[in-house]
Amino acid sequence: MNRIFYAERDTTLYEKFPEQNTGIDQILELTKIASGSKLNGAIQANTYNTRFIIDFGSQIQTLSSSIISGEIPGIATDHELSASVYLNLKAADASDLLHSYSVEAFPVSQSWVNGNGYYSDDPIQRYGASWYYRDSDDLATGWDTGSAHSHKTSAGTTNTQGGGAWITGSLFESSQSFENESPDIRINVTDIVQQWITGSITNNGFIIKRPYADEISSEVLGSLKFFGRESHTIFVPKLEVVFKDTTFPDTSSAEISSDTYVPYIKNIKSEYRVSENSKFRVGVRPEFPNKAFQTSSFYLTGERLPTSSFYSILDSVTDETIIPFDNNGTQIDCDINGSFFNLRMDSFMPERYYKIMLKINRGSDDIQIFDDFYFKVVK
Repeated sequence: MNRIFYAERDTTLYEKFPEQNTGIDQILELTKIASGSKLNGAIQANTYNTRFIIDFGSQIQTLSSSIISGEIPGIATDHELSASVYLNLKAADASDLLHSYSVEAFPVSQSWVNGNGYYSDDPIQRYGASWYYRDSDDLATGWDTGSAHSHKTSAGTTNTQGGGAWITGSLFESSQSFENESPDIRINVTDIVQQWITGSITNNGFIIKRPYADEISSEVLGSLKFFGRESHTIFVPKLEVVFKDTTFPDTSSAEISSDTYVPYIKNIKSEYRVSENSKFRVGVRPEFPNKAFQTSSFYLTGERLPTSSFYSILDSVTDETIIPFDNNGTQIDCDINGSFFNLRMDSFMPERYYKIMLKINRGSDDIQIFDDFYFKVVK
């Protein structure tokens, strides 16, 4: 099963504009301005980077409560029955990227103020987190080092620290490598979230950045821009919690035997409230049933899907995948009444239409996709 939790605040930290806050900008930016490159018609004497910070706030407490109540298994990376957590960011634009590159995520080690600035503000907004400060230039609470890791990356700045502060170590760092592929981020942050839930560290959110060696190199790394919390789209940064909830308590019903078949959802509704937790019952029938004299419809069968069947959820307008096919998180279960899967509607943005895709695997030479199932989530 999948649970989705949405970001509550985020902002980009600009080394080039070290006192500027962009807390309500729609875009989160991961860009490097290399020394010698041109910006707004001027050759840059120094190298400047951006990093961004994202906080899920009370959503982490909700996740913790769901684990305590048993709705979600414990968070861990080394057990099949545990939950894994992924940070998802949708790219809005990407340019001049290297063939291969990587992105890192760390837990922020200090509290920070989101602020209410835009990148386009003139004069700039100085209240809220920036490259120099974690609150504002008036309060002048700088990013510290201590048990955290904080770097300036340009000889052109006077501060010895800047660009956030974060915790390092094997349990406090995650990364994702890219090689000539989509720049969308789906980074495994299970270890970091586990440390928050156990209380080992305080939840101040994530910092997303390039490796330090890349930041200080002379290489041009290109620009990555992602949809932020204020983008007013379905692409809000999200945490995706994936766990196995299939039990197959009773598989006595016969698996579909016909070579051609049609799955259908018996109890799907046109609308679901965001507060609903729903069980979708999946039936299956032969596409061309054998003709025979009988007293009931030959479309009504007690057959079920193979146990290697999965579901995925897409936004029906954009075709953006909200819940991807996953061997653990989206396997279709089965009981004495046939095949089914569960969905929590609070994982979806309300007032939108969604499409269910079914992937039915009957062997390497027989994998079929069905996607003619739609529903809407309302408030």
